[in-house]
Amino acid sequence: MKGQKRNSYAARRLGTAFAGALIAAILLFHTKKESEPLSGYGMFSWHAEAIADAQAQDLDACMDKAGVTEIYQHFSNSTSEEEIVSFVERMSKRNVAVYALIGEAEWAYEKERSQLLAQLKWISQYNEGQKKSARIQGVMVDVEPYILKEWDEGDEEREALMKGYVGGMEQAYGYASDQKLELLVCIPTFYDVTNEELLEQLVAQACDGIAVMNYNRTDEYGQIAKEVGFAREYGKEVLCIYELQKSGVHDLEEINTYAEKGLDALWESADRLKRQFGYERLRFAYHYYEPLRELLGQTKMP
Repeated sequence: MKGQKRNSYAARRLGTAFAGALIAAILLFHTKKESEPLSGYGMFSWHAEAIADAQAQDLDACMDKAGVTEIYQHFSNSTSEEEIVSFVERMSKRNVAVYALIGEAEWAYEKERSQLLAQLKWISQYNEGQKKSARIQGVMVDVEPYILKEWDEGDEEREALMKGYVGGMEQAYGYASDQKLELLVCIPTFYDVTNEELLEQLVAQACDGIAVMNYNRTDEYGQIAKEVGFAREYGKEVLCIYELQKSGVHDLEEINTYAEKGLDALWESADRLKRQFGYERLRFAYHYYEPLRELLGQTKMP
C-alpha cells in the first residue's frame, strides 16, 4: 500500500513536472516568436568594406540577431584574395554560406555574357586554389534589364531585350553548374505580368533559384505567387527579399519598406508567407546590411 502511494505520488509529481515543462516550453516558444526571426535568412551586402576584419564584430552581431545564414557579398576590384579567404573562412566557422554579389544592368546587352562569365570564371579559379572552408558557394546575379531604355521603348524592343538577357543567363548557368557554383538570380515582381514565358524559362533553365524583390507590403503573397509556383514546379529555390531602406531613398515610399514597420512585422510576414505557400524551398532575405544594422540598433558603418 505504501509502495502504491509512493508510486502514485511519484506519478503525480512527474505529471506536474511534465505539465510545468510543457507550459514553460510553450511560453518560451511564443516569447521567441515575438522577438526573434525565423532561422535561415539571407542578407545582401553591397559594400566591400563590410568584410574587413575591423568590421567583424559588428557584422557577426548583426547576423546573429537577424538569423542570417547566407550572405550575398559584393567584392570590389581592390579586394585582395587574402581578405576574401579570411572573410569566407570566418563565415564558414559561423555556418554562414558566402555568395558573390555581382551584376550590372548593361550586362543584359551582352549576348555572350562576357562580363558575367568572366566573373564566374574568376570565382571558379579562386575556389580551385582554396580548401573547402574558404570557397565561395555561389553567385547572386543582379542584372536589371528593366532600367534600360529598351524596356520603355515598346513590346518588341522589350521582348528582344529580355530574350537576350534570359538566353545569356542560360549560358551562365551552364558554366556555373559545370563549376559546381550555385547561381541565384535577383528579379523584380513584375516579370510574370510583362514577360511570363521568359520568366518561366529563366526559372526552369537559367538558375538554381530566384530572389524576388517583394518591395510592396500591400500584397506580398500575390506579388510572388507566380514566381513561387514556377519555383515549385521546377524544384528551384525562391527567396522573398524585404526592403529595409527608409522611405524617400531611391523613390521608396513607406509601403515599400519595413524601415518604419520594424523587424517584428517583417518576421511576422515571413512566418505568414511560409505557412501560406507551404513550400519548403521558400526562404527570405534582407536588403541590405547597413539599414539592417540600424534597425537592430547598431551604429552606422564608418
